[in-house]
Amino acid sequence: MDLRLLSVGLIGLGALTLASASAFQEPTPKPESDQGDFVAELAEQGIRMDREAGTLRIDGQICQHYEPLEYLLVKQPQGKDHEALLCMSDTSPTVLNAAMLMMGVEKGENGHIIPTEPTPTLEEVQAGVSPYTFYPALGDGFYMYVSWSVEADGKVEHYRYRAEDLVLNVRNESTYQRGKFVYLGSRFVRPHKDAKEFFSAEGEGNLVSLVNFSPAGHLLAGADSAADNQSIWYPNVFLLPEIGHPVEIWFTRDLLEPGVQ
Repeated sequence: MDLRLLSVGLIGLGALTLASASAFQEPTPKPESDQGDFVAELAEQGIRMDREAGTLRIDGQICQHYEPLEYLLVKQPQGKDHEALLCMSDTSPTVLNAAMLMMGVEKGENGHIIPTEPTPTLEEVQAGVSPYTFYPALGDGFYMYVSWSVEADGKVEHYRYRAEDLVLNVRNESTYQRGKFVYLGSRFVRPHKDAKEFFSAEGEGNLVSLVNFSPAGHLLAGADSAADNQSIWYPNVFLLPEIGHPVEIWFTRDLLEPGVQ
């Protein structure tokens, strides 16, 4: 567990801190009453945690229908909402990260590229030889779901989809590869030597990436085998409600059973 990030997130809650975490030591188990206080504090921050079910839920909305995507989820106003399918505004990325750590997630490995050796010639590249091999993000993380309701003709219809199914690969005419979004935990950055260090996901607002970026300033990364390509991902408009429609975004440690609401 990254205790530095956990400590910052708990401080962000205001009323709840762990002295041992601020000292970067393994926190001792808390009584159930304290855990209940923690869950209540998270709820006030817009994060609905069910540790027994292994779920975190936050509110968001649809950001895009037709523009190319680099991110699945960002925070407004600082995140790249013009390149994101989903956005949120009321939840702190720092506190969301602390909640993820409290769910027991372990940091995974970011995607990376290994250049082909020897470097292929232009003729070889034109013939189909790749100049590199891409290895997508790998490790622990969360499954993601998106749910919403639509009222029409006096009847309310409920929808819930795997987040990957809401993203199209227009090159392969498929949806994003299903799997866990790998936990990378963002990072602390200092723009220049005289600047104050800040938590990248909080300051930049980019939370869940569809495309491989390095270094990783986001919390979670998609692990599609084509995540090295920034120009092929688009919203699956055939399934989505209108732009601005409220949605609930789920982060789950395990796959949900069909019909779980």
